[in-house]
Amino acid sequence: MIRDKSGNYQYTGCIHMHTLDSDGTAKHEEVIAIGSEVGLDFLLFSDHMTLKSREKFSGYHDSLLVIVGYEHNDPADKNHFLVFGSPAVYDPEFSARKYVAQCAADNALGIIAHPDEKRPEDGKYPPYQWTDWSVEGFHGIELWNQMSEWMERLDEAGPIGKLTLLFSPRKFMKAPPVETLRHWDTANQTRPVVGIAGVDAHAFPYRIGPKTVTIFPYKVHFRSLQNHIVLTEPLSKEPVQAQKQLLEAIRSCQLFFSNRRRGDARGFQFVARSGANTALCGGQLEKFEDSRLYVSTPQRAEIRLIRNGAVILRVHSDELEYSPSEPGLYRIEVLRHGIGWIYSNHIRIGISDNF
Repeated sequence: MIRDKSGNYQYTGCIHMHTLDSDGTAKHEEVIAIGSEVGLDFLLFSDHMTLKSREKFSGYHDSLLVIVGYEHNDPADKNHFLVFGSPAVYDPEFSARKYVAQCAADNALGIIAHPDEKRPEDGKYPPYQWTDWSVEGFHGIELWNQMSEWMERLDEAGPIGKLTLLFSPRKFMKAPPVETLRHWDTANQTRPVVGIAGVDAHAFPYRIGPKTVTIFPYKVHFRSLQNHIVLTEPLSKEPVQAQKQLLEAIRSCQLFFSNRRRGDARGFQFVARSGANTALCGGQLEKFEDSRLYVSTPQRAEIRLIRNGAVILRVHSDELEYSPSEPGLYRIEVLRHGIGWIYSNHIRIGISDNF
């Protein structure tokens, strides 16, 4: 945990990982030890269709907070959905509409996973896309999935490119899919929907001749896509309360996520102020007439200010100040050398009556 320039508490961690409980390759305790070694503050596990290890591993492990949820899918193995805080695993015969609705009814946190994967349907690893955008009640969208992007680039690469992807997997991380960002911006027009990054960690073994290479070891995953939760008060030392705080902060869009390969994003700030009122990521200001946006990045980079899904300003700096001239949903993208680095959630300015 660190304190940013405004005194807020920033907690860094990873979301969406698998263990031997489903199709991962390590035990929970092994993955937790790696997360601690990397210096993470939290891990959110999501094995497929099981919560059998929730009671054993949920809570603090030294200073690392662990939350065990699961990943649901429909009978056709589409519409994957990350669920945290549900009373149990939902019926495997449920449609996406039904398990999303049940998750909302249970006040659990539900996040659409890797919605826009692009892989051949007849390949060894077909895409697990989200097909039913008519569903209601989901709280978030996984905007950037590490394994999805890596597998798509592997399909496109030639022999030399495949070797580079195997031995330097972080090098080719570029940005969230444009379609997914568009879905997210559209969903936020009617209500707050959090955007997260997911590592989708499995640590798959891959055989190259007589040798076996582990694709994306857990440690590499944890040094790649990271989520940064922003709180005005520190997490409780009591594990159950801390888990509630963390999940509620995610639900409330109080986060930004980053590509750690492009630099340490801790300390990034995106706030809006109007008089004595301040809105952090996920927050809102009722009026835009006297509002002002402030952005601060740990290093100089290309800062893009986005309103309602469209870029309205680009600067190369480590700071940005901007006075909105109209209401809207404002968010930030930061690029280094043309590669995605930091992505904020929205701040709503002058549109609080819309939802």
